[in-house]
Amino acid sequence: MKKLPVELRDKIDELYIFAFQALERKDFITAKEQAEKAWELLPEPKFDWDVTLSFVSGICEMYKELELHKEAHAILDELFEFGNLKPYQDGPIFLRGAIYFEQGELELAKVWFDKANTISKGRCFVSQPKKYKTFYSECK
Repeated sequence: MKKLPVELRDKIDELYIFAFQALERKDFITAKEQAEKAWELLPEPKFDWDVTLSFVSGICEMYKELELHKEAHAILDELFEFGNLKPYQDGPIFLRGAIYFEQGELELAKVWFDKANTISKGRCFVSQPKKYKTFYSECK
């Protein structure tokens, strides 16, 4: 993996901060624009940087909140296909489960939560909204 230059990483981080602040204000257009601008700044290949998982999480979380599920899945598909995820990296797997949950695709959410839970031995739910763990616990 390549190291993203600090200046560029800071600029992308700043855009994501602005995007999530706009989301909190319910300024959905600005939130989407800022998040997409941040994602576009990540050089190709987007999935070969030391900060890739953080930025994938940022754009996919934004898309999930904006109910742009298809777009979030497309980015995760690219990440999985790129092939550099380590066997212990449960974050993107959990995120896919969360997106399916928010879509109402509960069977698929359970499958992906189960994968993340197995990898992380339950730690994947720790810093996440309680609704995900409650759902998963009730499905077992």
